[in-house]
This record gives sequence, structure tokens and C-alpha cells, in this order.
Amino acid sequence: MLGEMTLTRSDGVCIHTYTAPEDGWCVNSHIVETETAVIVVDAQYMLGYAHEVTAYVAGLGKPIMRLYLSHFHPDHILGASAFSCPIYALGVVAAKIAAVGDRVAGEEHEKHGDVIAVRAEQPDHIVAQGVEKIGGTRFEFLHLQHAETADALMVGLPDSGILITQDLLYNSVHVFVGERAFDSWAAALQRTQALDYDTLLPGHGLPGGPELYGAMLRYIEIARDAYSKSNSGAELKTRMIAAFPHHRGRVLLDHQMRFLFPKTG
Repeated sequence: MLGEMTLTRSDGVCIHTYTAPEDGWCVNSHIVETETAVIVVDAQYMLGYAHEVTAYVAGLGKPIMRLYLSHFHPDHILGASAFSCPIYALGVVAAKIAAVGDRVAGEEHEKHGDVIAVRAEQPDHIVAQGVEKIGGTRFEFLHLQHAETADALMVGLPDSGILITQDLLYNSVHVFVGERAFDSWAAALQRTQALDYDTLLPGHGLPGGPELYGAMLRYIEIARDAYSKSNSGAELKTRMIAAFPHHRGRVLLDHQMRFLFPKTG
């Protein structure tokens, strides 16, 4: 296996977090194993890593009941064709994937070839906010707004104090700030920190605890300052690597250049 697997256990539930290598943007798929079934949160970027996730789940001997897509960014959705199960998303996320998913897939496939899907799989079920019991385990589905992107899904296990935050949080991985939502992202972090969850499973990097909130606030503030002082994506990348020399995922600094500096790259 080229990706890294980390286990989080609590009261009959085990979450297997698959973290992709650098070329897969260090993105996480969270495999939630209950007593009777498995659900997966996010599908990976590259097809090979998505197949590593499905092969790993096959070894657990339990079916994948559902795949949840947290938001429309390519690293979270383009591996969905590797999964043979119903696909769930928030209504606004499903609409965004329907509107731009195939275009995004085409752009990424043109850059990387057949390691990237040529089209984006469409969610066929809409997630309702609130609590639902799946496989004997209670899940809480939360609509996160105006953080890394306008709309995203977070998945909580309220009886275990575990929250799958996806890209609200990164852990020691460079952060995609291409939508420039510095203020609203900081506010979203503060709102989420007030919830009753102490074990946090981010969208990139290893699981952690409440310390991830402070680390993310610091990164966002430094990124905002670096962006204000940079005249190009390359200059911003240099500043962020200097500020966080040990962070993984430098490819994310490259990916955001065209959004932050559309004329200069």
C-alpha cells in the first residue's frame, strides 16, 4: 500500500483513515467500520489510491453501504468510480458536482492522464442534516459553510466524540486557500470548536485533537499575510514553505496558484 493508514477506535467503532501520498495531495478517505457495515467519507483524487481504499475495505469483510462526498474539490471526488455503492452528498454539493464536476475531471485528466478519472461520478442520494443511525451507529451530518469552500459536509459520531471535519482542518499539510475565505474560515473554526467533539479527523494529514483548531487559525493568518505581500503564486509558495518548512502537500501550493494569481501563475 502506497498510502498511510491510521486507526481511531472508540466503543465498537473503528475509523480507518487512509492518507494518500504526496502526488495524491495527502488527502484522506475515512473508512468508518461499524459492527455490521462500512461507510466511507471521500473518494480520493487518483484512481490508484481510490482502489487502495476499496481493496483495504474488502479485507475487512464488510460491505460499503455508502460513500459520502464532502465537497466538490477534485481530490475528494474524482476517485468515486472505484466504489460500487450509493453516493451521498449535500444537495448544494451534488448540484456543484453536476455543474462543474466533469469539467474539473477533464482538466485534471489532461494534466495527469489515466491516473485521473475522465468524468466525475454524480451523487445519487442527498444528505439531510441531523442524526441518523447507520449499521447500529449514530451519525451526525453537519453542513459546514464558508470555510475552505462555500459548502461542505462534516460527519460526526456523537457517541464517540469523533468529528470527520474534512477540509475545515488540515494537519501538517499545506492548505488550499484558493477561495480566499480567510475571515469566514476562521469563524467556522471557532463555531466548530464549540461543538462536543474532541477527536478530529481532518481532510489532509493525520487525525488529532482540539490543538488542530489553533494550528489551522495560525496557518490561515500567516497565509493571509503572505498572500497580501506576494505578487505571484511562486512568491506565495516560497513564503509558505519558509513559514512551514516541514509541512507536506506542497503540491497544494501549486494547485492554488491559478485561483489566487490567475494572470501570473
